[in-house]
Amino acid sequence: MNEKIKLYLKGLLMGTCDLIPGISGGTIAFITGIYDKLIKSISNISLKLFSDGIKYLTNKTPETEKEIRKDLKEADVYFLLTLGLGIATAILIGSKGIKYLWINYYTFTIAFFAGLIIASSKIIFDDIKKHSKQNIFFGLIGFVFGASLAFLIPVNAAPSHLYVFIGGFFAVSAMFLPGISGSFILLIMGLWDFMINVFTDIPGKIDYFIASASGALIGMFFISRVINFLFTKDRCKTLYFLLGLVLGSLLVPFKRIYENTVEWNLQTILLLLGLFFLGIIAVLIMHKLQKKKTPKTLKS
Repeated sequence: MNEKIKLYLKGLLMGTCDLIPGISGGTIAFITGIYDKLIKSISNISLKLFSDGIKYLTNKTPETEKEIRKDLKEADVYFLLTLGLGIATAILIGSKGIKYLWINYYTFTIAFFAGLIIASSKIIFDDIKKHSKQNIFFGLIGFVFGASLAFLIPVNAAPSHLYVFIGGFFAVSAMFLPGISGSFILLIMGLWDFMINVFTDIPGKIDYFIASASGALIGMFFISRVINFLFTKDRCKTLYFLLGLVLGSLLVPFKRIYENTVEWNLQTILLLLGLFFLGIIAVLIMHKLQKKKTPKTLKS
């Protein structure tokens, strides 16, 4: 199979998982063996590329053409464009299916998502090497912050364009974090279902789409550097904070299940539990596949 087609298909898989809270597209990148190349390509995109691009467009000379070609090669822009096209295709098409489930099977979909999210916390915990009291304290801070979101985020209020921009900014950080997906970030911010509606009606909500995409593009370059700094400074404290954030924010889906379940009977409870555990199993299987793909040198 053509390498570009393979890369596009990997993008489709990443985009599909990016729609679901609890499954990170970054995890899929790990499993399919393109994670390192993806991070390297993004980190190689700099202001120099944009400035050289402007120089080339305004003054086409052999020198400016040589510089822009060099910049494009270093950032592997064609790799990013092919992968990005696959991700975008999956999001635009897959969001319609997710929206159908959200409208017709709301609480059951949330239960599945809750299982995905709680399993993600195990992935983060497994990556923590030191369990000191100080590190655990950072976990408690994350838990309080995450739990507060269940009560501070207005679920039904129409978000502002600035809030959607901020959501896109932070959601893209999932590409660089273990066990956290962009959809999970949007879910705890009260934006996930709103953005699904945006993706299924882009012509009618193009302003919100641009706000989210702009936030994601800026966040892609900024957040990656911040996270890299925090991980370098103190990886364990950062991971404990993220672990607390994930566990605390579980109140968001559980609160929605409680508020929206019309009839509590044995059949409903068993179905909710079944979907919850199915979500846990799905993430653990993906994590196991990821660990098999990750070289031992990266695990140490």
